[in-house]
Amino acid sequence: MMNRIELKQEAKGVVRTAAVSAYLFALLYLALTELLQGASVYVNGDVALYMQTYFPNVPIPSYLYPVALPTTVVTLVAVVCWLLRVLLQGGWVLYHLGVRRGEEMPYATLFDGFGFIGKLILLNIVITLYVFLWSMLFIIPGIIAGYRYRFAIYNLCENPDIGVMEAISMSKAQTAGYKGDLFLLDLTFIGWNLLCSLTLGILSIWIAPYIIQTNIGYFQEIKRIKGIGWQARPEQPDDTFRPTDPFGPEL
Repeated sequence: MMNRIELKQEAKGVVRTAAVSAYLFALLYLALTELLQGASVYVNGDVALYMQTYFPNVPIPSYLYPVALPTTVVTLVAVVCWLLRVLLQGGWVLYHLGVRRGEEMPYATLFDGFGFIGKLILLNIVITLYVFLWSMLFIIPGIIAGYRYRFAIYNLCENPDIGVMEAISMSKAQTAGYKGDLFLLDLTFIGWNLLCSLTLGILSIWIAPYIIQTNIGYFQEIKRIKGIGWQARPEQPDDTFRPTDPFGPEL
C-alpha cells in the first residue's frame, strides 16, 4: 500500500513549483474540453431535449435549439470533437509528466499529442472496448478493468515510440496487486470532486492538477518498485510483465 499522504503532499509541491502555472494550464485545458463537449452536445440537440424532459414548463431559449443539420454532419462534428478531446488529454498528461521531471512545459504542450495522435486515438478505442467487454460480464469486472489499464496513457506519453498494446500490457503489470489501493486513493478525492461539481467545475482549475500529479506520483512509485516502465529503476524487478498479454484473465 502506498503512502497516500506523502503522495498528495508531493503532488501539491510539484503543482506549486511548476515553471508554467499548472492552474492556468488547467484553465486552458478544461475550457477547451468543455467547449468541445458543449459543441458535441449542442449539435445533437441534447440540451433542448434535456430541458423539455426535466423542465417542461420552462421556456427554452431559441439558441438552445440546434440548427437543422444532416445526420452525417452531426456525426462528423461529434467525431471531430472527440478526436480533439483525445488530443488534449494527451497534452494534459504530457504537461504533467514534464512538470514532474522538473521541466518547463509551455502552454503549447497541450497540442504536443499531434506527434502520436494515431496511437492516442487507438489507445482510447482499445481501452474503451476492453472495459466494455469486461462490463458485459458484470459491472465490477468493468471497474477493475478500468484500473488495470489506468496507467496505459502515462506509459504511452512517457515513451511514444512504444506500441499501444505494449503500453496497455505495461499498465496491466504495473497495477497488478495495486488496483484495490488505487480504488482507495480515488475514494479520498470524492469530497473534492463533489465540491468541483457544486462550483460548476470552477474548482477543478485547482483540483485537477493536484489529482493528476498524485496519480503520476503513484505511477512513478510503482515503476520504481516493479521496474516496469520507461527508464524505470527497479527496486525489486518484477518478472510478471508479459507485453503480449494485455487482455489476460488477471483482475
